[in-house]
Amino acid sequence: MNSKLFYKAISGFYDLIDVIYFRDYENSPRKVIFEAVDDTNRVLDLCTGTATNALKIAKAKPLTKVVGIDLSEDMLKVAMAKVRKERVSNIRLYCMDARKMGFKDKYFDKILLSLVLHEIDEDLAGQILYEAKRVLKDDGEIIVTEWERSNNFFRKIAFLPIELLEPKTFKRFVNKNLYSYFKSHSMDVVAENHCNYSRVLRLRKSKDYNIAKL
Repeated sequence: MNSKLFYKAISGFYDLIDVIYFRDYENSPRKVIFEAVDDTNRVLDLCTGTATNALKIAKAKPLTKVVGIDLSEDMLKVAMAKVRKERVSNIRLYCMDARKMGFKDKYFDKILLSLVLHEIDEDLAGQILYEAKRVLKDDGEIIVTEWERSNNFFRKIAFLPIELLEPKTFKRFVNKNLYSYFKSHSMDVVAENHCNYSRVLRLRKSKDYNIAKL
């Protein structure tokens, strides 16, 4: 199944991820992401899907300016329906390629990238991260959420659907040293939180990236 058909198939029940894995909000990556965003930030949610993070931030922090982009029109339809239902005005959703975005350099304070990198190959990930750095302010942060295996027996059982349904790239990515991985893309991990079934890493551009851009 190609990616377009895959996301069309799952768009209607994608939000079940929160019900199954992130229902304990106090230990959820959603809470970490929400608290990392300041009240007046410009926020870009890359590969926003059904806009769960973007909508929560926009609704609770009305002075933020939130943009969500995705290539899946089916995911965006679900996201737009949620936005209309909540009557939130400080969020914009676009069908856009994360490798070639129509935003100015150094425009956003925070960029969110949630449960994306493990699904794609190295080349595509590199292109997305490079473009994200371009539109991120020099003092801004990229906030990455990724799955994390647990040593708890019952959580291992609950995590089996993820292990079975995710693409082959998942098994390679979940075992990576993410500090080294992001360093190879000229980003430094400045904070990390371990949450239920996941980890959240806050990244900043490395000094070598800024020097290379001079």
